Amino acid sequence: MIKVFIPSDSGFKFFEPECRALYQNLQNKICDSNTFDFIRDNTFFYLFTDDDLLIGAIYYFVDSGGKLFLNGFAKRKMLSRKLECLKLSTTWFDCNIYALAQNRASALCLIKCGFKRCQDNLFCLNRS
Repeated sequence: MIKVFIPSDSGFKFFEPECRALYQNLQNKICDSNTFDFIRDNTFFYLFTDDDLLIGAIYYFVDSGGKLFLNGFAKRKMLSRKLECLKLSTTWFDCNIYALAQNRASALCLIKCGFKRCQDNLFCLNRS
């Protein structure tokens, strides 16, 4: 069963070291130059687990143009769980959601969750 934790949840602290290490390991693949502490403290940060195993995290932020963007990172070989987490998290917002796909695998995940390509590597989940 998938569980979701935010940084203020007591259960978050149990998974935080592993989540931090995963972020640092994948940081260059998701093209985010911010530190783990920065994204944890300055975004809508959600950590996902399944049967007490870390899946990964998805975080949402508003860009300088006022658009809601998402980014995330997860363990390998958990595609169905990653898709489930992504689909679930998009239901928490009632506005358009944007994402930059840094690679083909990311683009396919976004498409499977209902995102449409807007241009090049920019994808949008249209809610209007």
